Amino acid sequence: MWGKKSTMVLAVAALGLAVAPAASAETEPSLRVYPTEVRPNEIFGTGIGGGCDNYSAVTSPGFAGPVELVAVGGDRENLWGNGPASGVPGTYTATATCDGKTLTTQFTVLDYAPPSWGLGPREVAPGGVISGGSDTIYGCPGGPEGPATSPGFAAPLQWTRGGNFGRFSGDTTVVTTPGTYTATLKCKGTPIPGEIEFTVVAP
Repeated sequence: MWGKKSTMVLAVAALGLAVAPAASAETEPSLRVYPTEVRPNEIFGTGIGGGCDNYSAVTSPGFAGPVELVAVGGDRENLWGNGPASGVPGTYTATATCDGKTLTTQFTVLDYAPPSWGLGPREVAPGGVISGGSDTIYGCPGGPEGPATSPGFAAPLQWTRGGNFGRFSGDTTVVTTPGTYTATLKCKGTPIPGEIEFTVVAP
């Protein structure tokens, strides 16, 4: 629930590139960025299909830095790499060289978005346990700045558990005063906090 879909899409994209059929001699090499729209600081994939004996890293003002390519499965028909986008929204051109030829493609860094995270149950008995979590790749870019906080928490929700793809989660207890409260998660990769409402139900 915390970024699985996006992570799977990127993994499938990389796999698709890895198992792509060998390009024919007539196929022109091409550069791609996947997905073509990414959030600031989000991880993306980029690669060259069509075959290169000599190639460069992929560069762009829209990347946090150059992305080095590797031959997927040792096949230079399919070159792939991953890296983070820059923190500045806009439409950018990515560039790489393939056997002396310059290849380009365009992609967009979207505006900042609030973190995507989970919190539950949304209705909790006074003094009951509530759990939350996200991931550092797609849900909470750059990772959390600290615990999740809320006037409805008896103590901040600390991230005590980890998992694959940068997942993190934890638990806390809620206050004993019934009411609807807002929980807030702040992430290093976006200035916009993620807010979720929950209710401490009357006994």
